[in-house]
This record gives sequence, C-alpha cells and structure tokens, in this order.
Amino acid sequence: MDQQRREELLSVNSALLNQVHDMMDTFAQQQTRLGEVREQLDELRVQATSSDQAVTVTVDAVGSVVEVRITPAAMRSTAEQLGQLVTGVAQEAARSAKQQADALLEPLTEGMPDLPDIVPGAPSLRAGRAPQED
Repeated sequence: MDQQRREELLSVNSALLNQVHDMMDTFAQQQTRLGEVREQLDELRVQATSSDQAVTVTVDAVGSVVEVRITPAAMRSTAEQLGQLVTGVAQEAARSAKQQADALLEPLTEGMPDLPDIVPGAPSLRAGRAPQED
C-alpha cells in the first residue's frame, strides 16, 4: 500500500472515529433525558370531546382508551350514531396523543446521524418511518 493511500485511509478512519465520539456524547446526554421523557409519556393523558359535548374520550400516550364519558344527551342518539361518535372522538384523541408523544420523543433523536451519514451507501434507518400527519 502506498503512502498516499495509507494517509487517505487514516484520514477517513479519524473522521469516522470523531463521528463515533460525537454520537457517544450525544447518546449519553439523551440517556439522561430518556428517564424524564419516559415519565412524561407515562403521565400523558389526552382528551377529545365531540362538538356537541356529548362524548369525551381520554387516551394515554399510545392512544389506548383510558376513560369514556357519555352525557345523558348522547343517549338520545341511536346505538349506531353513538358508536360512531365515540369512535371518532377516540380517534381524534389518539391522533393528538401521538403528536404529543412524538414531540416529547423528538429531542432524543436530534443530533444523531443516520446510517448513511456514517457508512456511505447504507440504507437509511429513518426512511422507514411513516410520514407525520398534520
């Protein structure tokens, strides 16, 4: 191996080593924050209420229904209408919970490079994520 090629490889190796050190520093900072975020996610509750105030649904951070409140006025609708109303309100609450949970998790991924940033030509780990709904 000639001297120029060796120097190129040492330079690339040094750059990769710097990236790894930066990633490790970022990881250590994020690990500290992770406990706080986990607590916030455990405590997260999101409510949605129908436009007529007849149904309120509360969900947790992953969109699981925690509570459903139905007013006496809601009982005037048919079973099918009430079911659709509860479903719609629950879906709205779940969407909102996902957005809030994503917002809490976002800082944990900041500063971390994607795989192609480290290994040229490697597949992206972020590309498989579903697009954010607005």
